[in-house]
Amino acid sequence: MIYFWNDLLILSQMNLLMERPFQTFDLPHNMAMLLTLIIAIAVTGYARSGADERRLVKVRFIMGSLLLIAVALDPILTLVRYGLTDQGWELLLDNSLPFYLCDVVSIFLAFALFTKSQRLAEIGYLWGIAGTLQGLLMPTLWFDWREIEFYIFFLQHGGAPIAAVFLVWGLGILPEKGAFRRSVYWSLGYIAVVMSINWAIGENYGFLNGKPAVGTFFDYMGPWPFYLITLQLIAYSLYLILLRIAPKTQESPHS
Repeated sequence: MIYFWNDLLILSQMNLLMERPFQTFDLPHNMAMLLTLIIAIAVTGYARSGADERRLVKVRFIMGSLLLIAVALDPILTLVRYGLTDQGWELLLDNSLPFYLCDVVSIFLAFALFTKSQRLAEIGYLWGIAGTLQGLLMPTLWFDWREIEFYIFFLQHGGAPIAAVFLVWGLGILPEKGAFRRSVYWSLGYIAVVMSINWAIGENYGFLNGKPAVGTFFDYMGPWPFYLITLQLIAYSLYLILLRIAPKTQESPHS
C-alpha cells in the first residue's frame, strides 16, 4: 500500500510537469519581472545615495546569501517533491545540478557581493544581465505561482540581474580594460566545461547539447549546433553594449 501511494504521488507530479501550468507573460510572470526591475532600481538607488557602509555590507551579504540559497534549493526541492526514488534522483541529475549558466553566474555574483571582487563583479555583470535575460523573459519553468519552485526560480533569475546592476551602478565596481576579451574567454570556457560534463553524464545543462523542450529564443537561432554560434554572437554583442553603457570611473559613487 505504501508503494502504491508513493507511485501515485510520483505519477501526479509527473503529470504536473507534462501539463506545464506556468504560462509565459501571464500575470504572475509579468509581476515577477516588474518586481525585479523595481528592486534593482531601489537597491541601486540606495547604494548611490551615500548609504552607510555598514548597512551596505548587510545588503550585500543578504543578496549574496539569497542567491546561494536559490541555487542550493533547486536539487533539494526536486528530492522533496519527487522523493528519494529512482525518479527523484533521475530528475535531479537531469535538471537540478548547478551547471546552468544562471547557476554559475549566481554563485559568481554571490561571492562578488561578499568580497567586492572586481573580476567576479565584471563577469557577473555581463553574464548576470546578458546571460539571464533569456531565462527571465522566457523561462524554462514548469511550475506556476502556486508552487514554491516558481518563487525560487525568480529569486535566482531575478536576483542575478539585480545583483549585477547593484554591483556596477550601485557600488561602482566597474569593468576594467580587457573586460570584453575576458568575457569571451569565460564564455568559451563555460561552454567547453559544461559540454564535457553533458557528454560525460548524458545531460543537457546550459542547453548546449540541444534546445529546451519549451519555447525560448533558441527556437529562432537555427538548429543544433549552429544555434550555439548565433547564441555566442548575440551574447558578445550584448557584452559590448553593456560595457558601453557601464558607468565610467569618475561616475562611480564608491570609487
